[in-house]
Amino acid sequence: MLVIMHNKSKAAGTSTILRSNVKATINFKSNTEKNELTVSLKSNREGIMKLFIFSTEGILINEVAVSARNITTIKGLKKGLYFYECFDNNERMKSGQIIIK
Repeated sequence: MLVIMHNKSKAAGTSTILRSNVKATINFKSNTEKNELTVSLKSNREGIMKLFIFSTEGILINEVAVSARNITTIKGLKKGLYFYECFDNNERMKSGQIIIK
């Protein structure tokens, strides 16, 4: 006995929309004359998030509160490579590296 099944649901003919898993976008801008790093955050979430900046050795250099509504300025970072992680409560929103020239 041969059984043939045919899917007549509306979902069968629609294309799948792939959604990005990017939870936040962080932009950094370095001002070497003032020894400042400005941080702007874009996220669909409201509220304050924590941005952690680490040395290449994994030592915590700075911890700052950031939000999508404000530009945050960090002072005192020397030239070099840093790693960052941004958290909303216990959920990692974004991580990456910063190069200050």
